Amino acid sequence: MADSEILPPAVAAFLNGEQLEEKQNEAMHFLTVDDNGFPYKAMVSVGEVLAYSKDRLRIALWSGTQTDNNAMRSEKAVLLLVTCETAFDIQLMLEPIGRQEGLALYEGRVLHVKADQAPYAKLESAVRFTLKDPDASLAHWRHKLELLKN
Repeated sequence: MADSEILPPAVAAFLNGEQLEEKQNEAMHFLTVDDNGFPYKAMVSVGEVLAYSKDRLRIALWSGTQTDNNAMRSEKAVLLLVTCETAFDIQLMLEPIGRQEGLALYEGRVLHVKADQAPYAKLESAVRFTLKDPDASLAHWRHKLELLKN
């Protein structure tokens, strides 16, 4: 697949804020850079990242965390995800858009999207997990996504 500066349709569909029940076991890596210049990994869910437009993502991070501090300082991040048998690395330039309910809200302008497929294997996921309380988590995610939409 060719590299791009806009979200591929598969990524936009995966991060559309809908069908959360079907996507509830998928996590993504959100990489920032720490004070020492090393990558810092956090995990985010489909309830914390929203494809806002063809070249913008919105992300809800826990306010005051290392990830939030790194994002605020460097204004750069990379979102790593797997969907449709493709691994996507999405470079973002971040801008803070608000703080609400213990969340730091960011808008990320897509700088570059790298798409990788393995000709010898079927990519199925990056990180998978099981929610301990799916109903409560899904309700919380829906609320976060509403904050990101406004």
